[in-house]
Amino acid sequence: MLSVQDVRLDLSAFGLSETARCTAHLRTAVSRAPSQGAAAQAIADFFYDSLVDGRAGRACAAVGTFLAGPRKAVAAASEHPRRRMFLAGFRGPYAHSPGTEGSSPLDVPSLSPGTFATAPSVYRLLERLEATAEDTNGAGHPVSDVGVVHLPGSQIEGLEELLPGQDVRSALVFGGTLSPGERFAVVLFSRLPLSSEVATLFRTVTGSTRLALLSAGQPSPAVEADAARSVLESMEHLVEQRAGHLQTVVARLRSTTTDLQRSRRELEQRERELREEAAIVELLQEVGSTLAAELDLDALVQHAVDAATRLAGAAFGAFFYNVLGETGESYLLYVISGVDRSAFDKFPMPRNTQVFEQTFRGLGVVRSDDITQDRRYGHNAPHHGMPEGHLPVRSYLAVPVMSRGTVLGGFFFGHPERGIFTERHERLITGVAAQTAVALQNAQTYRQEREAAAELQRHLLPALPRVDGVASTWRYLPAARDRGAGGDWVDLIPLPDGEVALAVGDVMGKGVRAAAVMGQIRTACRAYAQLGLAPADVLEQLSVLVDDIAPGSIATCVYAVLDTRRDRLRVAVAGHLPPARRDPGGNVTFLDEEVGPPLGVGRHRYTEQEVALPPGARLLLYTDGLVERRGRPIDDGLRQLRKLLAGPVGEIEADCDSWLDVLAGGQHDDDIALLYLHRPEDVSQRVVTVVRDYAPVSSAVPDARDLVAEVMRQWGLRHLANDMMLIADEMVANAVRHARTPLRVELRRAGERVVLEVTDSSPEEPRLIVSQPGEFGHRGIFLIDAIATRWGTRWIDGGKVVWAEIKTS
Repeated sequence: MLSVQDVRLDLSAFGLSETARCTAHLRTAVSRAPSQGAAAQAIADFFYDSLVDGRAGRACAAVGTFLAGPRKAVAAASEHPRRRMFLAGFRGPYAHSPGTEGSSPLDVPSLSPGTFATAPSVYRLLERLEATAEDTNGAGHPVSDVGVVHLPGSQIEGLEELLPGQDVRSALVFGGTLSPGERFAVVLFSRLPLSSEVATLFRTVTGSTRLALLSAGQPSPAVEADAARSVLESMEHLVEQRAGHLQTVVARLRSTTTDLQRSRRELEQRERELREEAAIVELLQEVGSTLAAELDLDALVQHAVDAATRLAGAAFGAFFYNVLGETGESYLLYVISGVDRSAFDKFPMPRNTQVFEQTFRGLGVVRSDDITQDRRYGHNAPHHGMPEGHLPVRSYLAVPVMSRGTVLGGFFFGHPERGIFTERHERLITGVAAQTAVALQNAQTYRQEREAAAELQRHLLPALPRVDGVASTWRYLPAARDRGAGGDWVDLIPLPDGEVALAVGDVMGKGVRAAAVMGQIRTACRAYAQLGLAPADVLEQLSVLVDDIAPGSIATCVYAVLDTRRDRLRVAVAGHLPPARRDPGGNVTFLDEEVGPPLGVGRHRYTEQEVALPPGARLLLYTDGLVERRGRPIDDGLRQLRKLLAGPVGEIEADCDSWLDVLAGGQHDDDIALLYLHRPEDVSQRVVTVVRDYAPVSSAVPDARDLVAEVMRQWGLRHLANDMMLIADEMVANAVRHARTPLRVELRRAGERVVLEVTDSSPEEPRLIVSQPGEFGHRGIFLIDAIATRWGTRWIDGGKVVWAEIKTS
């Protein structure tokens, strides 16, 4: 059980709990007191020891307990028998009052008439409690009378003299009637500033103190019962007051909690809205910057429909757009977002039905909460609405994409639920449509200029003739993001006596001037070659020519002469990257022993390098665009080229396409021109080609399959017929489905390699895409990938070539 000496009551947080504990422990504190005087001292000790501050230090500098009625010793010496308060108990330091030197702390001067002004300040505190004044009529105070006086330390005169250096912040005096004709008071000198609420709580403590003092005397049962009743009533009143206060606080807390919860919900909702707004702003910024910078038409339309579908909150979206073909005719293409494209492949292109007409004619936006209930829906045969198998659409939004009164295409969005698209969605998509229109115009202009430049370049380049004993091919790719014509060229020139001249060059710069200089150099090179000049002499004459026709221009060139009878190659290099030679054993060397300055620096005597190029050898001449790229040093590109050329090689067309994919990948910063030669080791290595053209109709698939079967039989390759027919089925079927224009099928055999090529006008590139469960699209390309030794796509004027190669053994 906790002893009285161990009781601690925090005066800095004095509340109902401390009041109850104080009441309980006060009677214990005086339980062994033999008299009221001893009880008074026990009470002073209890408050002095038990009251602590928030750090467990003593909260009171001093505590005094006063009782009414003279002590016997004092009464005998007193000349003033009137009743007064005397100090019956004290704890703490003290200073001697005037005239009391050598006495104890209980020897406080009597309060007599005329001495009140000079009396110690503690008496004046008791006066505030009205404990020292006797009723003039001799009547005593009410039995239940209690009082509490609370003063800040600054309002107590002489406090420093009474308790020097104790830093008293406030004083609390409480007391009242002890029994009829007797009174008591307790003075607490606190080091803590006390609140009025604490003072109120000490009214209950006052009753408990009275009861404790009475227990040490011999009060009448009526007085003791009155004291106990007063304590209980005071405690009940305090509890009731605290309960009411607690209920008020709880009500306020509930109200505050409700308000906070509502505020939290509002803040969370606002935060979600702000996040959504921020995401929309970021997406709009991304769309704007991407569309403004994107010049590739296919990437542009896909990005536009992806962004617009996200902004609209649609289940899926489509963008139909018009493009011009080689002959100037317009045809309709589309891209899909939100679902796989195969979900729409089986449906025909939309027509100008009553629902679609307003969009395709640019008459305005169509937004419907339920398109199936729209008066324009379901009037056109044969489906009278959505065809069977179409994704469900209730909410519908369509926005035309227009530029200067011309309809370039249209966005279409669907959702299976009603009422999804709002006016805000309409405004957002209309803004994206305006940006898309500008970007489409830029991309189409860029594509037209680029195609015109490439066409100019190709017209300036020759069609390479066939040479006995040499299989050759060439490639020219304009820079991935450059509109102007370049100055790269290649040439192969048959010469008398089994020789053939080879040339690859590059005029620095872009545009018509570079192309014109390139054309003149190529023409002069062919003339010098026909004159039979040696490679070094040809470069010397070309350097003088460039300096004459285009002062200040610089060009690089490789010129070589291959003697097929002697299997020798003579090479001269003017500031160009060296040719790469692969011998029949697969070893690759760069012919860089004799490299002279570029053309256009005046007359210079170039030197030649002569090497063997026997049957089975291969030779690659190229411009720097093949191996040099932003962010990749040219030495790294050359090492990668050496690795590719030293690796497995096959049919030369497939080799070229494969190497271009690896080295350029559509991201080349400069034009690329290359000339690739292979010297077959025997007649069986010569290239044999079969070509057929087909209309883009479904009958083209079995016709192409029959062609492949017949050619495989003629070439003695019956064991490959089934594999090649499967490849032909998939490649021709894709061309018929996507191209909708005439297509070409070409079979080519070179030694142990057979290549099947299908040429069409579609911009769609076949890719390995994993189909979702229940979908049947994209599986044919996996079949090709499994059967073919290698396959790929080559872009050409007006379309692409999809090819697949297999080995004959």
